[in-house]
Amino acid sequence: MSDYKKKFLRQKGQAAVIVTILIAVLLGAVALVIDVGSLYQKRGFFQNVADASALAGVQELPENTDAAVLAAVDYAARNNVDIIYNCRDYTSEEIDITSTLSANDTITVALSNREVPLYFAKIFGQDTVSLGAFATAMVGEPIQLYYVVPWLAIIPEGTTWEEYLDPGTEKKICRDLDESDFLSWDSTDSPGQWLSRYRDRIINGYSEPLEKGDKIYARIINISQTTHATEDRVGIWDPFDDLVTYIGSIIKLAENDTQFVIVPVSYEVGVPHHANDKWSEEVEIIAFAPFVLTGIEGHGSNTRVLGRFIHQAVIVTSGDIEAFEQAGIKAIRLIR
Repeated sequence: MSDYKKKFLRQKGQAAVIVTILIAVLLGAVALVIDVGSLYQKRGFFQNVADASALAGVQELPENTDAAVLAAVDYAARNNVDIIYNCRDYTSEEIDITSTLSANDTITVALSNREVPLYFAKIFGQDTVSLGAFATAMVGEPIQLYYVVPWLAIIPEGTTWEEYLDPGTEKKICRDLDESDFLSWDSTDSPGQWLSRYRDRIINGYSEPLEKGDKIYARIINISQTTHATEDRVGIWDPFDDLVTYIGSIIKLAENDTQFVIVPVSYEVGVPHHANDKWSEEVEIIAFAPFVLTGIEGHGSNTRVLGRFIHQAVIVTSGDIEAFEQAGIKAIRLIR
């Protein structure tokens, strides 16, 4: 065999070795890309479940820590993620209730050591890898509220809206000052274009933020505008019990519907019997209350818009919050 042919065969053998190595490297790269992509997707899935479980649980805080843990566990289970849970004492090694602004207002869900299968990496003897995710959510009372409707709940000085307005009992919005549980309110004492503003804010809510301590202007109810705007806002009416849930004696909003509104609360104000659409008086907002519209009855000047206060309604907000005081508007958020 010639020297040239021997050299060629040696080079051919070397090329085969190089090709074999390159194939192994390429397979490893493919395995890495596929498995890393799969792990990234699975990690995102676990994070989404942790986030949503924390948000589900925090809605039960601060008043019911057992229900908060169970709600987080149940949500995870519905997404095929099992959380270790002791049904005897309603605790979980992967769920922690702590205090931030008030007692028991924060929940952390930690999904740890979740074994995830690998695919191509099995070629190299790696079958699984452990992943984890955690999320912390807290509940509070929003300092600022948007889309408040232009009805003003009136209570005697020295009482709270919860005890005086009696959630679950029927309340009336009507023209008769002695019968109505509400006045209306405006952001200015100028009567110009008031009825136009009033109608728009019943349908869409007030577009600017409001907070406790703000000054607004009480006005009398214009029942014609109230009725027509309420019909336009609601459209199709649902039964009250379809929109709320009862937890013992506490009534909570179950479904955020156009029948649900937020109203400011102030102390009683004296309204002259001769008051008309131009009358106004400055009042201070002392609280905000969740209210569910339930229907309209009567005709003409005797028409009444009906509704009921509820104890709690939950909203998601990124605005500033303060400690929640057992009744009113709850704001929930993820904090990490």
